Amino acid sequence: MRSFILVLLLVAGCGAAGPEPPSGCGASARTGPLDPRVLRQTVYDYPASPTPEALAGKVETVVTGHVTGWVAGPVVEEGIPGDRTHYVLMRTQVGERLKGAAADVADVAFYQGAAVDDAGTPVHNVADFARAVPPGTRVLLFMNRARPTGKVVEGRPLAWSTPPQGVILHEVTDDPGGRAVGGRDEIFSSTGWNQPCGIDGLIARLRAHGVTG
Repeated sequence: MRSFILVLLLVAGCGAAGPEPPSGCGASARTGPLDPRVLRQTVYDYPASPTPEALAGKVETVVTGHVTGWVAGPVVEEGIPGDRTHYVLMRTQVGERLKGAAADVADVAFYQGAAVDDAGTPVHNVADFARAVPPGTRVLLFMNRARPTGKVVEGRPLAWSTPPQGVILHEVTDDPGGRAVGGRDEIFSSTGWNQPCGIDGLIARLRAHGVTG
């Protein structure tokens, strides 16, 4: 009788762990649905790269890592004097460098949106971004050294910039293998980007095409 109860407990414990990820996929913690709409305050018109390796060939650095949090970024005068643009930074702990060099922490800037009052307060605050993409979310970043686009009036200048396809988030919900979600823009829906296992599938494709650090 005791053996029968033990078997039931073991079975119940296995069931609580959820389904296993598909073969070749890394196991990632559940993120729940990500909502990158707040990250997309800018509409882009650009020639999309049909594959991740094609995009890697256009940037200086490709890294993987995970989001550790969101912090206020620089305030920049761009264009008309006195017209200030607020940025928020996605802080990323770098895990692997697939191409180029980067420090252990990479800050990626996102526009906080239009001003809602005469003081220039942006429509979205730091907490809005943290709710959309919480700490612990895995990311794949395609980065270039940032070039000044105006006068920084608060905070430090940006270190990195990313093209529209250059921020890829790893979402894990009911699919234990996860799926890749575009941060700045929807991922270009070509076969090259439509890989199983989310970021893991994109990393595997990059390695297979010689992007290995």
